[in-house]
Amino acid sequence: MPDPSPPVAEVIASSTREIVAEVYPDADVPAFGSWVEVETEDGTVLYGLVSHAETGSVEPGRQAVALGADYDRDRIRREMPQILELVRTTARAQILAYWDGQTRRDGRPVVRQTLPPRPAALHDRVSLCGPQAIAALAAPFDVLRTLARHPDPAVPADDLLAAALRNLVAAHGGGADGDTILVEAGRALARLLDDDHERLQSILRRVE
Repeated sequence: MPDPSPPVAEVIASSTREIVAEVYPDADVPAFGSWVEVETEDGTVLYGLVSHAETGSVEPGRQAVALGADYDRDRIRREMPQILELVRTTARAQILAYWDGQTRRDGRPVVRQTLPPRPAALHDRVSLCGPQAIAALAAPFDVLRTLARHPDPAVPADDLLAAALRNLVAAHGGGADGDTILVEAGRALARLLDDDHERLQSILRRVE
């Protein structure tokens, strides 16, 4: 597998099902439905789908207050940088697959689309997945089964499915290859949704 992008966040809570990571102040917040990866101490790479992000005060129970229309982001940085030090952004990602270093005879990685044997450790680094890693999360589309049958209860499942499909298509370069992947994923999803064609069409419309 290729090297991931530079770390954008750090794990602050973890289970085999999900991670919560604090986003570094100078990093872009991972987009809803984007794929992230965490390399653990033993070399296992965990793959998760970002299902939620939020920004709030570092101090529990303390809420930010409005500064007024005259204060834009640049002025806050110049005159009151300490305010930005009192807020943080966290992102939650549902763990859907992992890679333990095994490869096929042709050199392709064996990515297991199931929960990992152990969770990430606190302070493990979180990076955005590259296209090759995302592309490996296609057939047999077991990640879609997990999202459809065991979604994050706090997130609209269909929106997350659409975002996951959109990124999967993009990882295959769009065009004809992307269309092929979307057709294959749509067929798998139709079975998972018990042939609820109206729901399936609603999800696929959001992919475009």
